[in-house]
Amino acid sequence: MPTTLKAAVAKYLSAGSPARGTQDEYHTTLKKWKSWGDGVPIEKLGRKEIREFLDWVYEQAVADGGTNPGRTANKAREHLRAVISWAWEQDLIDSPPRFPKPRPQRDVAGRHYLTKAEINALYFATHKMERPRGWNGAIPIGRYWRSALVVFFNYGVDTGTVWKSAPFHEPILWRHVSWSRQSPDREVKERSRWGWLFYRRVKTGKTFYRPMNRVVHAHIKAIMPESPIATTRIALLWRSRQS
Repeated sequence: MPTTLKAAVAKYLSAGSPARGTQDEYHTTLKKWKSWGDGVPIEKLGRKEIREFLDWVYEQAVADGGTNPGRTANKAREHLRAVISWAWEQDLIDSPPRFPKPRPQRDVAGRHYLTKAEINALYFATHKMERPRGWNGAIPIGRYWRSALVVFFNYGVDTGTVWKSAPFHEPILWRHVSWSRQSPDREVKERSRWGWLFYRRVKTGKTFYRPMNRVVHAHIKAIMPESPIATTRIALLWRSRQS
């Protein structure tokens, strides 16, 4: 049975339990999708349809007097891409379609975003990191940094969630990692082939059980000790910061 974008978004939001503001943004994109046409199931969604929808979003933002139509279109693009990628990971679609490039936009004042090129450069630079003074771990320090970057990028968590930079922070521990397909949260019916990650937002204290994708799974598995202790943090970056 064809899967509508509305149904896919509902499953995606239910699986991730994002903040109310984030959910509202996705519902806003759904309203735009419905106004545009709403007739293409995600199984048949291609680059052509995605481009036409994003062009329509941009034109509507211009017509409505929006001050940053590029950012409006790019936000809708981010929502579509996240849902489609999740649908692919859940085997709801055979392969994700190619997305058109983001439109030029005016970045929001007071916020700083890394470009894709900058993120890639930072990621690959970790391969050249030298062993810090006092570092006696068997795993290279760069591997921990790559794992942290992947978690930041995929879940949008802050630094206090990955490593404990303040006394009130609760970092991700090994007991928060589950390699099971079944979510540790019994109320979540979704299954994930790559396992699950639990974390708590620093600012709101809200807890999340999020499915891992193949990239997150591979990077966390790469820093896993032979006998992980449940109370040990999965990211040992604070050791190099304190050495």
